[in-house]
Amino acid sequence: MAFITPYFTDKFTAYPGDTIITNLSFAVWLTDAYTKNEPFGHIKVRVREGDMEAAKNLSGYYCFTDLATGNYTVSIESDLYFPEDTAVDTAALDSRNPVVAIELKPKSSYPFPGHATLVRGLVSNAEPVVGADVEVTGKSIKSITDERGEFVLYFKGIKTEAIIIKIKKGVDIKTVTATIEEGKTISLGTIHFP
Repeated sequence: MAFITPYFTDKFTAYPGDTIITNLSFAVWLTDAYTKNEPFGHIKVRVREGDMEAAKNLSGYYCFTDLATGNYTVSIESDLYFPEDTAVDTAALDSRNPVVAIELKPKSSYPFPGHATLVRGLVSNAEPVVGADVEVTGKSIKSITDERGEFVLYFKGIKTEAIIIKIKKGVDIKTVTATIEEGKTISLGTIHFP
């Protein structure tokens, strides 16, 4: 005598012959801005409308299924990357390949390799300056300060170079100069802002 046990969870019970069909609304492909590979660490991907969390498949895509056609905000939270919010219009996506690519920028807590070329600093005006834009003049290298006022800028393909770093929050701007060397981390210490 054989007993067949149906598949069940706390939400439903599936009996033999039951069919569950889902339709892919869109998938999110994340890349690490530093490595250009799949990001690591704890990452939460969700749609704000309805607070629906994505299911990650074995290929690394974060999938949303059975959403009505419309506009959604994809929200990404992580311990190693800055939060990202991206607007997605499902009607504008290719129905055969509905993929949204998002690049994640590392926070200062990111575990950069020992040979990385970095500039680190802490922006303060008695309290940490949170959310200040930090960019290298003349280059497309940018970051923002985190909840502790810390930032990190990473460089690739530069041997030795003098750089100017512009820190901006609201109307306040401060510039700092530094000389970077390949494979070294430069600490600017505490930068008093503005």
